[in-house]
Amino acid sequence: MTDATDESVVVEGKRIERVLEALSLASVGAFDEAIGLSGALTEDRFGALEESLLVLLRELKQTREEHDKAMSDLEASRRDLEEKVATVERQSIAIRELSVPIIDVWDDVLTLPLVGAIDSARASEMTEKLLQRIADRGAEYVIIDLTGVDVVDTMTAAHLVRLTHAAKLLGAKCVLTGVRPDVARTLVEIGVHLGGLMTLRTLKDGLRACLNMREADRISLRKKPGEGDKDKKAQASKDEGQDRTVSRGERRQRPPRPEASGSPSSMPASMQASEDIGL
Repeated sequence: MTDATDESVVVEGKRIERVLEALSLASVGAFDEAIGLSGALTEDRFGALEESLLVLLRELKQTREEHDKAMSDLEASRRDLEEKVATVERQSIAIRELSVPIIDVWDDVLTLPLVGAIDSARASEMTEKLLQRIADRGAEYVIIDLTGVDVVDTMTAAHLVRLTHAAKLLGAKCVLTGVRPDVARTLVEIGVHLGGLMTLRTLKDGLRACLNMREADRISLRKKPGEGDKDKKAQASKDEGQDRTVSRGERRQRPPRPEASGSPSSMPASMQASEDIGL
């Protein structure tokens, strides 16, 4: 009996070359071409090897297709995620812009209407944008409207005070409007001082006050140096002249003095005749 290990198989060189070429194509991912080279299998020991290689190539092809599909899905998910992140960033920018809306309501007059809570991050961004707008537009008056603010604590009040001081350093006057009764009571209870900041009831009142201050400032700037002193002196002279006129009028309307009792006109006629005879 012959041992199986001693059996030898005679294989044609073309079959070996075909197997080597199939392995070479599979190494670069050309599984369809590699599978196509298998052709008709021969029923011998080398044919079993070729069949096993064919199964391996098909499994590698399926695995490669699944891998490519997974990578394609991952790439699509990545693009979708990037689009969502970009959308969130745009929305965040829009929300920040809406949270700090600075409106040019009039020449040299800006309005900052606040809505909702004011934390440190929002206060910092609000201060930065307002100061930049004041510098860019050359605004001289700023109306800070708190109509949409329900709660004001010590930190919020401190942010507002620092904001007004920073605006003042740039030459802008601030007016606070829209303070609700609850907010006013809270500010009093916590002992917050707004540092002499002008407060008015409504945005309309604040705009009217800014326009009045704007007109007064322009009138004062149009006057020449020393003209104000001249006006004061002229007014003082006018007042003094009026006082003198009044004094003269009073003197003219003053009643005549009563004659003394010892004057001749007040003596009886008999006494006057006696004196005349004696003379």
